[in-house]
Amino acid sequence: MRWGWVTLGSLMLVTGCETDPSKGWVLGTTYSTDIKTIAIPVVQNDTFDREVGYLLTNALIREVETRTPWRVTGETVADTLLDVTITDVKLRALSQSRLTKLDQEVAVQLTVDWNWERMDDSSTIAGWEGMGTAGMFFPSNPLGEPIELGRLQSVELMARAIVDRMAESW
Repeated sequence: MRWGWVTLGSLMLVTGCETDPSKGWVLGTTYSTDIKTIAIPVVQNDTFDREVGYLLTNALIREVETRTPWRVTGETVADTLLDVTITDVKLRALSQSRLTKLDQEVAVQLTVDWNWERMDDSSTIAGWEGMGTAGMFFPSNPLGEPIELGRLQSVELMARAIVDRMAESW
């Protein structure tokens, strides 16, 4: 009797699923199966923060390769192209010490424009202008963290957000 309920529940679960993720619950991947490869060229950096473009490029490649079924390849053989431009990097003080008036918490705000398009017909799959993230670091004592921690956190959050939006486009 017990196995009967388990079988019935499993059958109801499977028959209640859709094959198209935009129409309901899906068993399997929610990513497009017609896309196999994606090209991610070095992120264009329109700011004076020199390292952030390379950090974001590496973070995007890691996110795509670990969280999606797509492989990152060169532009000549890829099905799609992810074009990213960093438009702004700002530091914003979030709090100050009452005694020293030095910044205790600082946010590294990162703003990008990105476009994901098919290589065969140059049609846009997804994109966003002015997408922003912020990573924090604590520069004052006792922690004395370097700006690189905030920059790295902001870049990792941005890569995750972009890949999330790429997955939502289906």
